[in-house]
Amino acid sequence: MFTIHGIRPHGRHTVEIDEYVPLTIQWPGYARLRQTPQAVVLDAGASLVEVKTDRDSGAVVELVLVDTGRPEHSDTPLFVPRVLESGIPALSYAESAQDGSVGGVQLYSDGLRVRFGQERVSRAVGDPDAGFGFSEAGHLVEFGVRLDLDRMARLRAAWGLG
Repeated sequence: MFTIHGIRPHGRHTVEIDEYVPLTIQWPGYARLRQTPQAVVLDAGASLVEVKTDRDSGAVVELVLVDTGRPEHSDTPLFVPRVLESGIPALSYAESAQDGSVGGVQLYSDGLRVRFGQERVSRAVGDPDAGFGFSEAGHLVEFGVRLDLDRMARLRAAWGLG
């Protein structure tokens, strides 16, 4: 389980989509790493998500949707919280029993959201295009990213959704 312990300044993230690894989001901190990032793979329902953090600061540097079952999809836009703390979350990780059935991937008309649990989001960190949601206890609950029309079309094609 990831828990937030701080916020670091952020730069613009990049997004890659391909047929083998559906989605990779990387922040500028990745290029400045002094050592290999800590990588943890989390269950999100039928999907696997790899979260990479800087070993020194705990800042998220990359998030990879490694494997996914068929995502739920909606024609509505992705909801982004109005109150969003600007930055990249710094996280600590502790092994815990995780029920992978409580999460999932939801595809929207302009992005996607990955849920890691059922807890309610009480704190959001990121920017209007890529945000992390945390529970009252500070646990990572979800991640959402907005995508342009071209990337949405490629992501839908990678999942066979036309």
